[in-house]
Amino acid sequence: MGIFSARKRRAALVSAIVVGFSGIALASPADATPGPGAAVVSAMSTTTYGSVLIVGGTGPLAGAPLYEISGDAFGQFGCTTTLVSTFQGPTTCTGPTSDIFNNVQTDEWPALTTTGAPVAGPGVSRFLLGSVYRPGIGRQVTYAGHPLYLFDGPSNPFTPAGEGFFESAAPLPPWHGEWDLVSSQWGQPAPGVATIETDTLPNGSTALAAEMYPNIGIPGGVAVTAYSFSLDSHWFGSACYFTCSVTMIPVLTNGTPQVAGGISASDVGVIHRFDGTEQVTYHGKPLYLYSQEQAVFNNGQPSTTGTVGNGNGVHGPYGGTFSLAFP
Repeated sequence: MGIFSARKRRAALVSAIVVGFSGIALASPADATPGPGAAVVSAMSTTTYGSVLIVGGTGPLAGAPLYEISGDAFGQFGCTTTLVSTFQGPTTCTGPTSDIFNNVQTDEWPALTTTGAPVAGPGVSRFLLGSVYRPGIGRQVTYAGHPLYLFDGPSNPFTPAGEGFFESAAPLPPWHGEWDLVSSQWGQPAPGVATIETDTLPNGSTALAAEMYPNIGIPGGVAVTAYSFSLDSHWFGSACYFTCSVTMIPVLTNGTPQVAGGISASDVGVIHRFDGTEQVTYHGKPLYLYSQEQAVFNNGQPSTTGTVGNGNGVHGPYGGTFSLAFP
């Protein structure tokens, strides 16, 4: 769902994930024999996202891309079974994998669940693979501590449609986080190439923005307002880690960022974060998204042209302030 997804389409999901990604061979079945009900996780090499996690084995979900959300961190779950009401109707963030086949229409992101010890397929570290028990869900598979999910929404058999979903504040689904594919190397987010553009705020000013929702068919995606942090510096890079990066999510990229909306490519760069990811910068300052960003609504529907910039003035957990980033 997110800002622009439609109602659930279970049949589309199941048919899409069996086919897999376009032009990329799926990983072979797991090199270990799973026990009854055990989930298999494999890796697949892609040009755009690097090596990412998929459902392994030979079942009906084999080849499905797996996702993580930035809000699942430090013992807290950003994606829960709590039923909420949005402008698109009642919904929950997650439920057991079996909901896909039981025509349960409320789950946005069904958890990858297992009834036996999960099995590491090709390209996956068995030392990073684990599970966590969650009431109402069952035993959810984790990788490097990150709970793994499937995407339940309009899907294309050749595109990882859930990559770059940004779900922030009511009346939208309030999961407060960004969804990304999962790197098989260390379990960190595996984004595509970021695009930096502009966002016209409700007061008419122009701020920097990052393009989100790149794979759901909206030309140019959705512009989400970007911020900079007063404690960051040209010399030391980002000062926002741990709980800070849950509230203010780093704008990540896999390679040189693209630009749009009159932004000069020479003004945009990349720094390497301590967790192995790459964060986009503007004039040397790292960029962030606010996990509780509010959408602009037109005629009862969220706009594709930008968000409101309500993260301006948010304080970091150890000092410093986040401010709108301007071109």
